[in-house]
Amino acid sequence: MLDGFRRLAIVFALTILVVASTKLRAGTDPITQSPKVIAGEMPGSGQASSETHGSNGKPSITQQARAEAADIFESRCVACHGEEGRGDGPAASNLNPKPRDFHNRKWQKSISDETIARAIIYGGRSVGVSAEMASNPDLEDESAVVAALVERIRQCSR
Repeated sequence: MLDGFRRLAIVFALTILVVASTKLRAGTDPITQSPKVIAGEMPGSGQASSETHGSNGKPSITQQARAEAADIFESRCVACHGEEGRGDGPAASNLNPKPRDFHNRKWQKSISDETIARAIIYGGRSVGVSAEMASNPDLEDESAVVAALVERIRQCSR
């Protein structure tokens, strides 16, 4: 009887640890279940993210942030998503599932800026899509750059 109780206690403890670590990796507070990072509320400390927030609470995107976002898109995103964001980059043929086509209007309407920002920073797994989508933790404190990347993704549907 005592042996069964110990096993149950160990399984319970491991379950709590796994759930908490999964929530942390997903960018969610394990206690409140709320997102740790929301676009427009991300802490800013870098040059590009030393922005003022507009009346909507989102960071003001400077030309410098847009230039940095363009460089990041070129160096990190184009390989899979392609230069125009159609999911047809040179590495796309080796991926399953295929990278997101940012021109898909149905997808654009179905997703929030916050979710796109979370995917950019924490990777695809954090928002329930492919784990092949790499995280960019170096952008966590660069809210204006992340906002500029989200803006670029949103412009694909226009």
